[in-house]
Amino acid sequence: MGESGIGITVGLCGLTAAVLLVASHYWREWMRRKHLKRMDHRDCWEVMRDRR
Repeated sequence: MGESGIGITVGLCGLTAAVLLVASHYWREWMRRKHLKRMDHRDCWEVMRDRR
């Protein structure tokens, strides 16, 4: 029972680390898309052109 408990503990730690890595990857991609959308100046150009 002792060895199987250690194996389960190590496996759960590995799965937890994998879940955290995947979650951080998707969070960084979401933030990257958000920042890229904010850098899109076409909307500002259209607003400035219509003001004339």
